[in-house]
Parts: sequence; C-alpha cells; structure tokens
Amino acid sequence: MFALLGAGMAAWGLDKWIRFPEARASQFGFEAPLWPAFTLFVVLATAVGVRLLWIAAGRVDDGEDLFAQRHRRRPSDPPPPRDPE
Repeated sequence: MFALLGAGMAAWGLDKWIRFPEARASQFGFEAPLWPAFTLFVVLATAVGVRLLWIAAGRVDDGEDLFAQRHRRRPSDPPPPRDPE
C-alpha cells in the first residue's frame, strides 16, 4: 500500500513536471526547478519506506518479536532482567 501511494505521488509529480516545466522553487535567494526535486524526493522516500517495511516483515516472518526490546514500557510490564555482574 505504501509503495502504491508513493508511486501515485511520483506519477502526479511527473505529470506536473511535464505540464509545467517552468515551475520554480525559491528559498534564501536560490532558485531551482520544483518538480524534479519533488519527484526525486518522493521516489527516494518511498524506496526507503518500502525497504524498511520489507525488512520488518521479513523479521516478523522469521518469528522475531519486534516489540520485545521496546524502550517505553507500560507500568504493568515486568522489569527487564538484570545482567549478572
């Protein structure tokens, strides 16, 4: 689902890039084409997100509990075991 959403946004950005190539973004006195940067950002962010979710799904498929070592514990959780010194 995440990949489909990202692909849809990238396709929209590509369409805008083709229709309005003259659109420019400016910040701090610098100008740059708007749509290539937008489309590249969406593609890279989608690729990173899909990779992260793919790795997590593989770990869950292997039987790992991804929440076993969570940092924020609930008051009802037992305290973590201490390392013997």
